[in-house]
Amino acid sequence: MNDADAQRVGAALSGLGFCGRAEPEEADLIVLITCVVRQSAEDKTIGRLESLKGLKRRHPSTMVAVMGCLVADPATLRERFPWVDGFFRPSDVDGLVDLVRQRFAPETAPALPAERTPVSVSIPISMGCDHHCTYCIVRLRRGSQQSRPAGEILRETREAVQRGAREIVLLGQNVDAYGHDLPSQGLNLAGLLSQVHDTDGLLRLRFLTSHPGEMTEELISAVAGLSRVCPHLELPVQCGDDVVLRRMGRGYTREQYSSLLSRIRQRVPGCSIATDIIVGFPTETREQFEATADLVTAERFDSVHIAKYSPRPGTPAALLADDVPQDEKERRHRILEELQTRISQEINSTYMGRTVEVLVEGRHRGRWRGRSATNKLVFFDHDADWMGELASVEINWAGPWSLRGTVKG
Repeated sequence: MNDADAQRVGAALSGLGFCGRAEPEEADLIVLITCVVRQSAEDKTIGRLESLKGLKRRHPSTMVAVMGCLVADPATLRERFPWVDGFFRPSDVDGLVDLVRQRFAPETAPALPAERTPVSVSIPISMGCDHHCTYCIVRLRRGSQQSRPAGEILRETREAVQRGAREIVLLGQNVDAYGHDLPSQGLNLAGLLSQVHDTDGLLRLRFLTSHPGEMTEELISAVAGLSRVCPHLELPVQCGDDVVLRRMGRGYTREQYSSLLSRIRQRVPGCSIATDIIVGFPTETREQFEATADLVTAERFDSVHIAKYSPRPGTPAALLADDVPQDEKERRHRILEELQTRISQEINSTYMGRTVEVLVEGRHRGRWRGRSATNKLVFFDHDADWMGELASVEINWAGPWSLRGTVKG
């Protein structure tokens, strides 16, 4: 979601005549898009803001703006960081643009060439969330779910594809619940996928992040039946123990989650599945952690994003004693990381000798870089310009996190 906000900010500023700079010292305007979903993310943001204090002293005309989930109380932030020129809540691109116009009068600036549209463009389709996961700060910072009208989403999709995008990623804190708060529209995520799918020039369509309690049979059918929808799902489980899941407020059991995965794999053969897991949630015992490790072993996810629990002020879980020692959290994190590395290596090794279709997103260290429909990162060497194209790549090397191969044909 923050990446989508950054794309929208970049596009808006480009339209005002701004272009990117590699170094902060060279910039007239610095915008931080912030996340506070974990303490480490908030600490990183605070550290970056502190580092900009000296830059602002050396270059007082440089404008510094902050957007995102850090901005819960702008007045308090202004007192704490007086060198910041503006604070904007998540996705408030219009507010930022208004301040930039006041400061720089960019309508008088010479027009500059627009920056190239990314091959993959993220489009938020809803903000906020109606779930009450006890550890999560999203609802406190972004509010309850607010779905965007389908017409706006379809227009943004068409415009992005016309500018050169070939893949659209539909985003929501709980993307599967799209449209529940717009009953008069009569359109859920499955219906929206069907409409976006028909956009001329679009090659691929993804959506994230899903919630196990909202993944319907209709939505699974849409993934199975729409050719441009990629067979890859981001489906966070968070824990493999039912007691901890209840304390987390997740609303499902381990058995229900595994049953859902079974139905998805039956309907969408070869579908890759990524998940999120939190280790060290308050009261989590070693036995309960082992249940999570057992789940990872049994379900064989393509990738797992593992986070060590950190209390977020204002959430119900923050009232519980953070009683799992940090070194034990580190141990559990390391065990899962090593386990998932082995599983990812085994899964990716099955791609050896296979030819996969790769949507090329750019170059990295001299190689072309792109992703398969199952979200595998693939690199290859070739002299032709493959930017934004689909390449058939025969895989000849497989690691746990990426594949390499040779273009066929």
